[in-house]
Amino acid sequence: MRTSESTAWGPYLLVATGAAAGLCAIALGAPVPTGGAIMGIGFLAGSLVRVAVSERRAGALAIRGKRVDALTLAAFGAALVIGSLLMLLRLHDS
Repeated sequence: MRTSESTAWGPYLLVATGAAAGLCAIALGAPVPTGGAIMGIGFLAGSLVRVAVSERRAGALAIRGKRVDALTLAAFGAALVIGSLLMLLRLHDS
């Protein structure tokens, strides 16, 4: 296996590890907003990596153009983080 082939999976594994870490945190008893925020941060980190690395090194994160991929990951990440924070709001006394 060449070095470029093994490192091309790094950005994808970063996002997958963030999602798995959030799900594992929830499964191990952490509050759902905490797990959602962990997943969202993983997506946001993937968005930053997608912007920073070249097409060749982006690996499985390179689906569409760099801008579309980064915006999609950032939108999902921001939605998860904001949604998780909104779950902490107490809207009524029930």
